Amino acid sequence: MMIRTILLLVLAASAAPGVAAETTAAFEPAPCKFEGVKASWAKKNRVECGWLNVRESRDKPDSRKLKLWVAIARADGADRREDPILYIQGGPGVATVDYFFPYFPKSKTWPGFRKARDMVFFDQRGTGRSQPAFCPELNATLAQVQQEAPPAREALDRSKAAYAACRPKMLAQGMDFTAFNSTVTVEDAEDLRRALGIARWNVYGISYGSLVGLEYLRRHPESLRSTILDSLFPPNSPFGAEQIGMTAAAYQAVQRACTLDSGCRERFPDILGALRQAVERLDAAPLSRPEGGRITGDTLRDIMWMMLVRTSTVPWVPLALERAAAGDEAVIRKLDALYGGIDGGFGDISEGQSLAVVCYEIFGGRTTDARKMVFQRHPYLVAQDAIPSDYDELCASWQPQRAPLTFHAPVFSEVPTLLYGGEFDPATPYDDAVLAAKNLPNGTLVYVKGASHAAFALDDCTRGIAHAFLDAPSKQPDLGCLAQRKDTVFPTEGLMEFLASQEG
Repeated sequence: MMIRTILLLVLAASAAPGVAAETTAAFEPAPCKFEGVKASWAKKNRVECGWLNVRESRDKPDSRKLKLWVAIARADGADRREDPILYIQGGPGVATVDYFFPYFPKSKTWPGFRKARDMVFFDQRGTGRSQPAFCPELNATLAQVQQEAPPAREALDRSKAAYAACRPKMLAQGMDFTAFNSTVTVEDAEDLRRALGIARWNVYGISYGSLVGLEYLRRHPESLRSTILDSLFPPNSPFGAEQIGMTAAAYQAVQRACTLDSGCRERFPDILGALRQAVERLDAAPLSRPEGGRITGDTLRDIMWMMLVRTSTVPWVPLALERAAAGDEAVIRKLDALYGGIDGGFGDISEGQSLAVVCYEIFGGRTTDARKMVFQRHPYLVAQDAIPSDYDELCASWQPQRAPLTFHAPVFSEVPTLLYGGEFDPATPYDDAVLAAKNLPNGTLVYVKGASHAAFALDDCTRGIAHAFLDAPSKQPDLGCLAQRKDTVFPTEGLMEFLASQEG
């Protein structure tokens, strides 16, 4: 599942490893080729592509050069503004361009923003088409481990061995593991801004991308006209060491919302109880997958997290758990087919890049005690053989170096900022948006009832707030439409029909 410390009273004044104050980078135009989109689509829709050439380590003039893949969707309206929108993807490790553009033509959100502004996207280094490519066998090995679902110690040891085998191969290619982090991504974005000749732009960052966005606010506020941060994860989040407590809070939010719906209240009085029953059933008798491997109780926990993190599937969580607790094999298999993969439907993921960032900034060498406590607090959300030291052990095999402590300081900035958070989000709770807003005097909190992750794009209300904000960032946007949101309706039938509609 997506990765989700320290409160300091200082700001990061010095550069992180691999970062220098000034760099030069060049942009090379190249033909656009998008997966899942016809070759003629880019030209017809005024989309341009190219490569940004950067140094892997900016403080080492002799370090190798990397090519980062870029796509620019030119404004298609008559009233074109000179301040584009830079899109910063979540993850970390998720490809941006090839994930986004098959979705772009049918998006209800982005064409509206593109009418007035160019939109710029790039694959963060080590993701998508951007260099470097991590060992291809790494993702395959990790996917196989997840597919087979062996006991926790075996799964961890096999994963550690896969990372440990890849690391010397990457080092032999000249890789600097400290050159993969949020600060470096900010400097890559700054290189791109200068190479494109843009004076200032607006930054949209989602999930992990909000961490990059906050670091951008810290390092280069003069380059930003405004920022929109969606589903926030600030560097001083108290939830950095674990995702489990946030998942528990999300289930509690679903139960509270369920009590407001008479049909849900009577039908699903104990949603977590249904989860425990379903997990125990699958742990006692795992289902075999046709292609090999098993569906265990832990598999179901991950599947339900994937449903909690999507606004469209949250209402179906109580019914899905009821059916799983009753042993409905057809439902469990359908859920596994849709949400049980290594990427969870979020697109191509570089597991190597993801863990390099996570170990450097979030986990690694300091999380065992915190995870042990949260395991004890929420035993129904972890496997009986779960290992509290799992991330510390993985990071020791892959990226044992740490970000400077100053990275975890709160970010202060006067740049106008919108901060979106959803009611049911198990990955980035609204509390984190509130935490970040404390040091953003021109920040506006946008709490979206009924939403989970990525609340910004939910509907005309949430999008309209952003449109008004971009038109006049210094003016407080009207949030009145948020009060008109209705209570969530939780279906009590029709689950298989809904799941069938999610295929493809």
